[in-house]
Amino acid sequence: MEESIEYDTEDATTNEDTTTNEEESEPLVSLDHLTGIKSAKEKLALYERVVRFNKMRADNGLPYVNAPLHAMFLGSPGTGKTTVAKLMGKMLRRAGVLSRGHVVIKERATLLGQNYNSESEKTLKALEEAQGGILFIDEAYQLYQGDDPRDPGKFVIETLMTALADESNRDWMLILAGYPDNMMKMLNMNPGFKSRIPDSNIYVFDDYTEQELMEIAENYLTSNHYSLSDEARSALAKRVNIDYLHRDKSFGNARYIINMIQTDILPAMARRVTSAETFDCKTLTEILPCDIPSRDTTPARHSESRQRIGFTI
Repeated sequence: MEESIEYDTEDATTNEDTTTNEEESEPLVSLDHLTGIKSAKEKLALYERVVRFNKMRADNGLPYVNAPLHAMFLGSPGTGKTTVAKLMGKMLRRAGVLSRGHVVIKERATLLGQNYNSESEKTLKALEEAQGGILFIDEAYQLYQGDDPRDPGKFVIETLMTALADESNRDWMLILAGYPDNMMKMLNMNPGFKSRIPDSNIYVFDDYTEQELMEIAENYLTSNHYSLSDEARSALAKRVNIDYLHRDKSFGNARYIINMIQTDILPAMARRVTSAETFDCKTLTEILPCDIPSRDTTPARHSESRQRIGFTI
């Protein structure tokens, strides 16, 4: 995974003299566009209300209790964890909790140093980059290797714990993300994390259902000015159903369906359209069933390790 930094570039200034009660009651971020992940959205909506309530008290000269910042996101790849992190950054910047609201994305490989015990240097640099925003560590459980006392990931954890213990610096947020079982094991084995990430800040991102995957596909295609014919929609739903039944822990969820569109469906459509002698606007936008990739429908044997499928990015 490439390192990345996401910024919210909208104007953060607020004129208290022109802020109305109606504007103060408006959500700091909208969750309407998010498909699925009901549990995470419900928690985020409540957290948004707490943050907005604190801002309303602060704007009216009243004291308030700081909401816990640091969080843990539990879920499989492609379930919207980084999307929600960006929304949280925007929300907390608008509320004045974070000064910038950007998201710095890291993982084990980008935090380990070239030399043993140099991990703290890279982690401190990551913390510096995330100042004013969010440090998002993906697959964070990989930092904890309990059966290897010499594993360099422990130095990353120690540096993070030192930063978390500094109550004088609240202008940053840590989000640890990864598979639920692995992350909870890491949390339970590290009391420092557990004491600073309350249950209220542990978000569960459920896998998308077949219907939600189809909704994601339709939304993506519509936003890019494509459409599915009725036959193509049925063909895609059949393909999604087969892949969904054979999914395993590595199933990519939203990444899976977007990857299929980008690397299979649209290239197939391009070959078909460019091979035709004539075309019109409908030809350039409508996906046909012949553009939908097929898959071997032979049932896989039921075992502890199911056939690995899906597309990852």
